Amino acid sequence: MQNGIFVYKNDNCMKRMQEFYDKTLASLNVPYIENSIETSFGKTHCLLVGDPEKPRICTIHGGNGITTLNLKLFLPLLSQFCIIAPDVVGMPGKSAPYRNISSRKDEYGLWIKEILDHYDVKKIPFVVSSYSSAMFLSFARYYPEMIDKALLLVPSGIAHDPVFPMLGKMVVPFIKYYFKPSEKSLDAVVETMGGKSDEVWREFFDIMMSSYKMEMKPPREYKAKELDSFNSPLLIIASDRDIFFPADKVFAQAEKIFKGPITTMKIDSIHLPDEDTMKEVCKKTAEFFSE
Repeated sequence: MQNGIFVYKNDNCMKRMQEFYDKTLASLNVPYIENSIETSFGKTHCLLVGDPEKPRICTIHGGNGITTLNLKLFLPLLSQFCIIAPDVVGMPGKSAPYRNISSRKDEYGLWIKEILDHYDVKKIPFVVSSYSSAMFLSFARYYPEMIDKALLLVPSGIAHDPVFPMLGKMVVPFIKYYFKPSEKSLDAVVETMGGKSDEVWREFFDIMMSSYKMEMKPPREYKAKELDSFNSPLLIIASDRDIFFPADKVFAQAEKIFKGPITTMKIDSIHLPDEDTMKEVCKKTAEFFSE
């Protein structure tokens, strides 16, 4: 399937991103099995990471993100779980490089269902963050019986800060870098998103902004009536310093739209948590899944 927008500037840019994928996957030094799954939206590249005999969880990288760095965030969970980690179609990675899945039409839910069907999953915990939280909620709307528990980290799909100040904080640094790439303009981007002291994340932002056509449409937010059948336990972790989805707004709205039990936790972080913070997040998540 090749309908939709080709998401790289050219084939060489796609090759550059996929070489970064291979390099960062190898650097994780974890066992994995690669699968190519045919879906309604095109071929999906998916990793089964860790010991396949351990209980499985599913994680999905955020918008304009990449699976290998998402795994880097949640690496501590591999001590207890095997992770199903698909590359989102139309985003950086090795899935079909054409943007044709619509958040507005709730198509991510079907895409996730087709991935899990490949692994014969009946019910599974989820680990999602940022944009992939809205993808997860699309799945929760239509297939609630397949969700055990879920971590929603700095989640979209629930509530956000006012759009124009948020766009200003995000778009201005990106535009400056686009027209005048430099260490200084890259610093401004990383300071907005997180990962300033991590050279791997810096390299990814550099490649992503110079080689890839970013998805700029925000994910949709969900209403209580759309999630009426979903009552699985949720762990929602957010930060007051997140410029996109601040904790107090997310927590307050979550109480209104979710029927099931909610556990909340605040972290001191901008949008992308640092390694020490992620250790705390993973520890809390493992405990939550084991309860």
